[in-house]
Amino acid sequence: MTVRYDKIIIGAGLYGLYAAEFCSKKGQHVLVLEYDDGPFGRATYINQARVHMGYHYPRSLTTAVKSAGYFRRFVEDFGFCIHTAFDQIYATSDKFSWTNAEQFQEFCKAAGIKCEEVAASKYFKTGMCDGAYLTEEYTYDAKVLQRFFEDALNGDANVEIKYGVRIHKIVKNEKSFLIETQEGNCFEAPYVLNATYASVNQVIDKVEGVEKEFFGIKYELCEIILCKPSETLKNIGITVMDGPFFSIMPFGQTGLHSLTAVTFTPHVTSYGLKPEFSCQKGMEQGKYKCTQDQLGNCSECPHKPASAWPYMSHLADKYMKPEYGYSYLQSLYSMKPILKSSEVDDSRPTAIRIMNREPVFVSVLSGKINTVYDLDEYLML
Repeated sequence: MTVRYDKIIIGAGLYGLYAAEFCSKKGQHVLVLEYDDGPFGRATYINQARVHMGYHYPRSLTTAVKSAGYFRRFVEDFGFCIHTAFDQIYATSDKFSWTNAEQFQEFCKAAGIKCEEVAASKYFKTGMCDGAYLTEEYTYDAKVLQRFFEDALNGDANVEIKYGVRIHKIVKNEKSFLIETQEGNCFEAPYVLNATYASVNQVIDKVEGVEKEFFGIKYELCEIILCKPSETLKNIGITVMDGPFFSIMPFGQTGLHSLTAVTFTPHVTSYGLKPEFSCQKGMEQGKYKCTQDQLGNCSECPHKPASAWPYMSHLADKYMKPEYGYSYLQSLYSMKPILKSSEVDDSRPTAIRIMNREPVFVSVLSGKINTVYDLDEYLML
């Protein structure tokens, strides 16, 4: 038996659940299909939790301006899950940086974002940074945001969410797409949104009857380290950029800090059409499954890499004054897809592609939370 809907959304991260709520408010009957046993289990939770104002992209003014444009809207809509009560310090390294202090100030002026110069000596060891700036940037708490969407959608008669779903194939018919699952279920809709982030190409590969357009992606298996900050660091976030540096900042409303480093956060990389890693070998069977055709959850993987804590902490300690201490708590891992075209200028555009118009099949790939609003016009198709 085939169950019909107005829209089917694949993926229950922020983009998927935001789309479900958006469409429900239009009176549409929506089905969300999720591979994991619950929502927000991967990249929506396992990241820096940064609500971008644009500072991270001094070599891509377009990315920065778009981030800043959506910053206010996201804070207004989801302020209940956002941590604002800390000083976010950006600094430029004295050596090996693509951007110096003067260029960073000019960039912030061009983007129209706050950039208040502070003494680098307050945070950093002598000679390490040529400029430090108090900025306006926040972090969001994914678990709080998850509960918000669960509460909103669980009581919504227009939205049905199915977890633990294994999609077998997606077939284009004359007026709809038919999704067949490995469990033997069939779902049909004239509109499908592929919001699976790192699995976006894997889902596209399951579609039959259309000309497939894959994203050119570099896949990185990344580690986010959660730390317990000292009292001195508790209400401060520090990012040294633009180059092989680091960031340590509040992790939502948890009281913890996330630690990342450009060089050490990515452990291994794959440049194939679909993610292919040596750690997937032997993962086709058993409780945990991860293959080139379907990614598992890296944080649950029995073969996840050893933590890069010694290297990340050494890099941060090289720059920060010793009073800004912190201690290791745990590591989280996730797969991060980066458009190959972004490697030139470090841009992070939201890529949305219409693979078919009648019926509609749309795929979205974005690495920033607050650009979720880019979906709005595509959800009106």
